[in-house]
Amino acid sequence: MNKILKITIIISALFSLFSCQKEEGLRDESVITYNKTLNTEFDQWIIENITTPYNVEVKYKWDDGEVSNEFTVTPPKIEKAKQFLEAYLNVWIKTYDDEAIAGGNPDFLKKYMPKQIVLVGCPQYNDDGTMTLGLAEGGKKVTIFNIDQFAEVQRGYFDTDEEYLQKRKNAVVKAFHTLHHEFAHIMHQTKFYPDEFKQICKADYTATWTFFQQHDAEVKGFITPYSMLNENEDFVEIVAGMMNNVKYSNEPHAYNINLKDSNGNVLPELGEVIMTEWEWYLYQWGWAYDENYQMTQSPEARAGYNKFLQKLDIVTTYYKEIWKIDLYSLQKRIETAVNSLQLN
Repeated sequence: MNKILKITIIISALFSLFSCQKEEGLRDESVITYNKTLNTEFDQWIIENITTPYNVEVKYKWDDGEVSNEFTVTPPKIEKAKQFLEAYLNVWIKTYDDEAIAGGNPDFLKKYMPKQIVLVGCPQYNDDGTMTLGLAEGGKKVTIFNIDQFAEVQRGYFDTDEEYLQKRKNAVVKAFHTLHHEFAHIMHQTKFYPDEFKQICKADYTATWTFFQQHDAEVKGFITPYSMLNENEDFVEIVAGMMNNVKYSNEPHAYNINLKDSNGNVLPELGEVIMTEWEWYLYQWGWAYDENYQMTQSPEARAGYNKFLQKLDIVTTYYKEIWKIDLYSLQKRIETAVNSLQLN
C-alpha cells in the first residue's frame, strides 16, 4: 500500500511538472516570497527612500491577502514596479511635500498620505465592462493596478524620438491620476469642502455615468463621466484632472482653431490662439460639430462650462485655504519632475 501511495505521488508530481513546462509566457521571477528571503537591492531602495522618510509600506510582491479573490490579477513585473516607484517618489511624493512646505504646512504629507501602497500588474476588470485602476481603503491603503503598462504608449509611425518621449511623459502624468484622485478623497473626508459645491450640479449626478461620453459630461458641467457619479467623485476628479495639464508652467502652444467673440461664443472663423495646456483644455469645453459641420458650443454646453468654473473655484480655494496647497503651483512642480525623469 505504501509503495502504491509513493508511486501515485511521484506520478502526480511528474504530471504537474510536465503541465508547468507546457505553460507559455511565464515570468522569470517567482511570484512567491518567503519570510526568510533577504531584502533585494530594490527592497533596500524602497526602505531608504520611501518607507523610512515617509512611513509608507510598499508591497509589490505577490500577496493574495491584499487583493480581492473575486478578480484575477497578477503581480507587477519587477522592472515596471521599479520604474513606477521612482516616479511615485519624484512626481507624487516630493511635489506634494515641497508644495506643502512652501505653503507653511511642513507636516502635511507625512500626516495624511496613504501609509500602504500595493502594486498590481494588470487592471481589475469588472462585470459591468469597466476596469478599476485604483482603490483606496479608509485613507490608509491605496492599490494601484496596471503597473505593467506604466509609461507605455503606442509610438506613431512618423513620431520622432522627441515626440515619442513626450507621449511617454504625458502617460506618466496621467498614470498618477488615480493617486491624486484617492488622495483628494482623504482630504475631503478629513475636512469637508463647502456645501455649495454639492448644489451646483445636484440634479445631474447619476449612477448610470457609464452611459455618458466625455462631451456629454462636459455639457452638464463635469470634467469626466465618472465625476457624474456623486458630489465626492466630482470633487476629487476635478483635483486629479487638474494635475493632467499645466496652467502656468509649460511653454504656451499655438493652436489653429475656431476663434471666440468677446462673449466667449464660438465663431466659424479659424485663427491662431496661443495658450497653455490647461487653458487649451478649457477653451474647447463642450465643443461639437453642428448639423452644418461647423464647430460650436451649444447654450447647454456654455452653461455647463460656467458650472464647472464655479466648482473649480471652490476646489482651488479649499485646497489653498485649508491645506496651504496651490493646485496651480503643484501642476508646475509635477511638470518639472516629469521632465527630469529618465524613461528607459
